Amino acid sequence: MCGRFLSLTDLDDLVDHLRVDEVATDPLPPRYNVAPSMEIYATIDRDGSRRLGRLRWGFLPSWAKSRRGGRQPINARIETLATSRMFARSFAHRRCLVPSDGFYEWQEDPEGGPKQPYHLADPDGEPLVFAGVWTSWRDPEDEAADPVFSTAIVTTEARGAIADLHHRMPVLLPPTLWDDWAGATPEDAPHLLEAVAALGAPRLRATPIGTTVNDVRNDGPELLSPVSN
Repeated sequence: MCGRFLSLTDLDDLVDHLRVDEVATDPLPPRYNVAPSMEIYATIDRDGSRRLGRLRWGFLPSWAKSRRGGRQPINARIETLATSRMFARSFAHRRCLVPSDGFYEWQEDPEGGPKQPYHLADPDGEPLVFAGVWTSWRDPEDEAADPVFSTAIVTTEARGAIADLHHRMPVLLPPTLWDDWAGATPEDAPHLLEAVAALGAPRLRATPIGTTVNDVRNDGPELLSPVSN
């Protein structure tokens, strides 16, 4: 799964890295502990142009009766993405790229003790790109209100070293799949499932860190301080 991640790369560098054509957001502050309900960077492709903006993390379906009511999942399973009532339409029409600078995972203690958090990141310090799906919601009681644009990060069965920590992981897209994931037509979208299934184990560095990261109110470079495991 993906329940927390990092967003440190500045906006200009993301524009270059993700080959963005249009920027539709002010810079977000660096965050070492991005949590659900926060606004995050994401790119959306439309008519051959890639736009970088913000989406709220936590998928608010169009049929929700209120902004705070009902289920608002932060993750979407790749195995059911094309068939679930929650995500099927977004998978067909509204996919996005979500950049990050690593994510956190917690390993169960076989003896029942506290879970051990890990920071997972590209060994060379390059940003990671999660596969995402997005949607829009309008308040049925206030037609004049601005729509809420939200997203869920797509997850898959863990591969490689991550499987030792957790059974799920975010879908990490290599640059060769960015254009396909973000821009495939609804007719071509089903082929994306095959492309993701064919991906090998991601190249990641896993570092055990302290439990300070467990509290979403904590945010700073000290969260990444390694500990003995």
